[in-house]
Amino acid sequence: MTAQIIRQIDAVNQDWTFGSGLNNYLSGINAIVQDVNTRLKSFLGNCFFDLGAGVDWLHLMGAKDQTALNLSISAVILNSTNVTGILQLSVKLDHPSRLFTVSYKAQTTLSTTISSTFQYDLNGVG
Repeated sequence: MTAQIIRQIDAVNQDWTFGSGLNNYLSGINAIVQDVNTRLKSFLGNCFFDLGAGVDWLHLMGAKDQTALNLSISAVILNSTNVTGILQLSVKLDHPSRLFTVSYKAQTTLSTTISSTFQYDLNGVG
């Protein structure tokens, strides 16, 4: 198992936190969850040091190929540090509200599961 320590991001701006020394870092399950969520929210080609990282949201969201989107999301989760498998994945687009929701449950090297849900507001608000 690779020990994972990452800088915590704030809930409002999704930006790094500063000013609290070691309290600005996460480890264990919290680090794994933040890492997976950050990787899932990343756009393909947007990371200057790893252009292959992220999801091709711009092309896959507009396509009618739900399988390709699910596979891309699954690949990002499975390629995250300390994730060993996906137990559950739900990808939904609510057309009337234009809310896109991703929920997952994954197994980790820490012999425990992580789960998270996040939404994109496709109206450009929030």
